[in-house]
Amino acid sequence: MNQRLLLVLFLLLASSSLWAQQSYYFPNTGTFDSRIPSPEQFLGYPIGTHYTRHDQIVAYFKELERTSNGKAHVQVIGKSYEERPQIILTVTAPENYSNLEKIRQKHLTVTDPAQPNLTKADPVIVLLGYSVHGAETSGGEAALLTAYYLVANQSAETAQYLKEAVILIDPAQNPDGRDRAANWHNMYKSFPPVSDPADLEHLQGFPGGRVNHYFTDLNRDWLSAEQIESKNRVDFSHQWYPNVHIDFHEMGTNSTYYFEPTPAGHQSPLLPQSSYDFNATLAKYHAEALDKIGSLYFTKESFDNLSPIYGSTYPDFYGAVGVTFEQGSSRGLVQESTSGPVTFPFTIRNHLVTGLATLKGALAEKENLFKLQKDFFKSAVTQGKANPAKAFVFGDSRDVSLTNKLLSLVLRHRLKVYALNADVTADGKKFEKGKAYVVPAEQPFFRIVHSLFEETPKLKDSTFYDNTSWSVVHAYGIQQAKINSVPSLGQAVTAVPTVQGGVAGGKAQLAYLLNWSEYNASRALYSLLSQGVLVKTSLKPFTSQTATGPQKFSYGSLVIPVAGQKISSDSLYRAVEEASRRSNLTFATTSTGFSLEGIDLGSNNILPVRKPEVALITGATSGLAEAGQVWFLLNEHLQLPVSKLDPQSLERVSLDRYQVLVLPNGTYREWSKPTVDALKAWVSRGGTLITFRTASEWAIGQGFAKERVFVDSSATRRNASVTRVDYATRAETEAPRRINGGIFQADIDITNPIAFGLNDRKIFFTKTGNTILLPSKDKYATVAKYLPSSYISGYVSKENVAKINNTASILVGQLGQGKVILFAEDPTYRHYWHGTNRLFLNALFYGNLIQLQSAFLGAAEE
Repeated sequence: MNQRLLLVLFLLLASSSLWAQQSYYFPNTGTFDSRIPSPEQFLGYPIGTHYTRHDQIVAYFKELERTSNGKAHVQVIGKSYEERPQIILTVTAPENYSNLEKIRQKHLTVTDPAQPNLTKADPVIVLLGYSVHGAETSGGEAALLTAYYLVANQSAETAQYLKEAVILIDPAQNPDGRDRAANWHNMYKSFPPVSDPADLEHLQGFPGGRVNHYFTDLNRDWLSAEQIESKNRVDFSHQWYPNVHIDFHEMGTNSTYYFEPTPAGHQSPLLPQSSYDFNATLAKYHAEALDKIGSLYFTKESFDNLSPIYGSTYPDFYGAVGVTFEQGSSRGLVQESTSGPVTFPFTIRNHLVTGLATLKGALAEKENLFKLQKDFFKSAVTQGKANPAKAFVFGDSRDVSLTNKLLSLVLRHRLKVYALNADVTADGKKFEKGKAYVVPAEQPFFRIVHSLFEETPKLKDSTFYDNTSWSVVHAYGIQQAKINSVPSLGQAVTAVPTVQGGVAGGKAQLAYLLNWSEYNASRALYSLLSQGVLVKTSLKPFTSQTATGPQKFSYGSLVIPVAGQKISSDSLYRAVEEASRRSNLTFATTSTGFSLEGIDLGSNNILPVRKPEVALITGATSGLAEAGQVWFLLNEHLQLPVSKLDPQSLERVSLDRYQVLVLPNGTYREWSKPTVDALKAWVSRGGTLITFRTASEWAIGQGFAKERVFVDSSATRRNASVTRVDYATRAETEAPRRINGGIFQADIDITNPIAFGLNDRKIFFTKTGNTILLPSKDKYATVAKYLPSSYISGYVSKENVAKINNTASILVGQLGQGKVILFAEDPTYRHYWHGTNRLFLNALFYGNLIQLQSAFLGAAEE
């Protein structure tokens, strides 16, 4: 870069005479209340010359609350995993705030078609959400300036904003990621600043600031609401149902600025066209604001607007106008781009002006926004009434844990749900009164009902930004069915029933028993193992005479004998009680090993379970999201302390302290031969290696398992005879070759330890990426195989569907005394695929117990 230009940029950043906020950020906007400190006055540096930490943002917002004379109020809505507060700054006129609860309650009536419409006298609700990807830092800085402007600016226009709107500012939707990014940039920034894209300032190290503590992309978690930040944010959203919800992002440095409308064909068929039309209405205000400051932008390209998993689309499913703003990122104080240098202040200012333009548009279109939202909920009721399935029923007395987990999600999204008042059989499944729940289709929130319980609607386009199939009920793997008429309904459900664990029958004489069909049984198992308890698992089902009567126990059920323990019987009883409390499950007791049906409790088919010491490979070459999903599952569900190993440390680490090593999707081609040989030797000595997606391909290629990866021979034929295609159609031509995410159905062997606890051979997987595994030549090694017609939903080309049909989803390989569990998919996908993450947990606990065909042949030879 020209040194003179670099110096000018530096002076622009550092000189307060050139960088006064009122001259760059707020030109020609009137006077400001001098009693209210600007961010620069409070923080001690001009915004855009330093990255503001989250605690500083919180402190400044509290100062605004203190000095604003009733205009600004800080609300803590929760805490992140790293204990940072999640805050909302509510900005409105003092007279509005004194009646805020009445305003809120009145606004909530918009969901009830029977209630009257809101009027022009009612405030419009606008939520501005910044930096859900923590590394997209300009949003948080823009939030500081936006809040200051609204509180301190003394123009008549700003006074009108506060009078006619309730403005909700979420300055850092991902506090942990933001601080990770801010600290990185502050650590590596230079004086003068370095614009070279290769400089460390612009290249955040692993894991970067985009994700939260558990490496989760929080902008994919609105519907599933698995992470604590998302739970808090979704709950707050339902306190208001904003009319306009803006989600501030950044994108690649060479891009300009993006706002909606979205591309044709990238819109949800569930939503009324009027919702999308309003994007174009607000776009006029955004365009005008950016035109005034000479910033370039684009619309109608690149980004999807069809799934409620995102921060800008989830509000659409509740009648809001959700909008994504994407700013080309400086990823530092200044960075070169194809359009010239991009400075941090420039990115901040663009977000500032579009945020304020949103308020201008929301006030001007207030009555139309009220009508849009009211009509939205009315049409949702009509749409639900016309839906072929009139109700959705879910629940299984054999798995209360997972039933309640789904019920909790249904309630979090504020859906109307009722207890089932009479036994129902649907789709060949029996649902019991009092143990299942019904969600009617005919309700104001039908579009979210559909998103949870139905397959994704048919999509016309083939080029999508992300996964196009998000059905939660398929992901949970829970017993559920669609019903063509609403069954007998019991009481409306407003809270998840309290379930307390216990030990039925008190202290056991012979053994404690627990059915493995409960999702939380794995939590109980690890609790027992961590307390030094000898726990066994049954490879075959049985029926036992328990203290409360005959009880059936499925494959994988736990048997905790009183005899043979290293602890006393009293200590054992306390350990079982503790496990029951942690899992909210009830253990059975028995005084006889003679089963009423099936194997007896002294059978060789009841084997001890080892306590797994688990290592997780995570680093720059492993899949960030998948590593985080495994880490979260083991921490939050099992309370298991997993060791996170960087691949570069493997040659220095003694693997013998671990029983299980997890290799997520990633790139492992660069691993040295000594590292690979050491890992093979560890497996051969009895270790269990669990691999996902491309890691499974790598493991097969390295000889960890004698299995086969599908090779597309048609690609060779295509290369031999190339067909010319117009360059302008390259995106549409190449996109169908990728598998961005679709739901597929497989047949799973529920007698295999990997599938213990399942009651149905039908199981669903989400498939992302092009890893395809062929069925094993070992007749026992293909745990799950896709059906001949496996496709369920999401955009996947016909060619790819044909490749996936009849292939393997899970394989088990043997290497010496150890096992290799190969998943073609990610069983922990985005945290909410509980139906498949339990298969991963089974691999963790039971993988070493599997015997393949070779083991039986060896036994016969002996």
